[in-house]
Amino acid sequence: MAGGSKKQGHEKSDAERLAFIGGAVPGGHGLGQYRNILGIGAHPDDVEIGCGGSLALARKAGSTIHAVSLSRCEDETPSNRKGQREEEFLAASAIIGAKAHLSNIPDREFPENRREVVLVLENLQEELRPDLVFFPSLDDPHQDHNTVAQAVVRTFRRKETLLQYEILRHGSHTFTPTLFVDITATIDTKLRALSAYKSQIESRAYFDEGSFRSLARTRGAQSGCEYAEGFMVQMMYL
Repeated sequence: MAGGSKKQGHEKSDAERLAFIGGAVPGGHGLGQYRNILGIGAHPDDVEIGCGGSLALARKAGSTIHAVSLSRCEDETPSNRKGQREEEFLAASAIIGAKAHLSNIPDREFPENRREVVLVLENLQEELRPDLVFFPSLDDPHQDHNTVAQAVVRTFRRKETLLQYEILRHGSHTFTPTLFVDITATIDTKLRALSAYKSQIESRAYFDEGSFRSLARTRGAQSGCEYAEGFMVQMMYL
């Protein structure tokens, strides 16, 4: 497990690194039990920021993982660089070992396209049949992230475990993780995936390896490991 003291001379397995942290989870059950995992984001880079390390770790443990971006963000991309965000998303997904899925919801117009968001998610649910879904925080103040979060809770009701992730820039001040995943073994993979987003590195001050590493180190300190990702449990099935 990611929490507690490490035994001398004992190297944690991927299954142990995937173990849930939190008194409400008995017996050290972990992400390793989930075989078909879906990470959902409004935009390219959301999934890698929020749960990229956990997805990469699950892939190492043998799970099938999917990364979803509901927007291509073409409206914010210069005309001579159309398609760049899509290319970056595909590259980042490949780095963490995820099957990539893209949709065409207009960036910053998710509330106006709420029904279409739900339809896309319903189709993904029917096609992929995930048993674990990562999605943005319900308290995230960004209108696109929040719309996706509400749609996920409305759509996925077939005994899928639902975990809310945090996004560094837009995360709510009330985001208090109730579950941690030790991503010490995959922090470099997560950061390498994020480095594929050249457009964001060039234009967003917060999009910086140091910032992402610092947050992971903080979550690790809270849970007794070197690096971790934190989540809020919306629904859990063991």
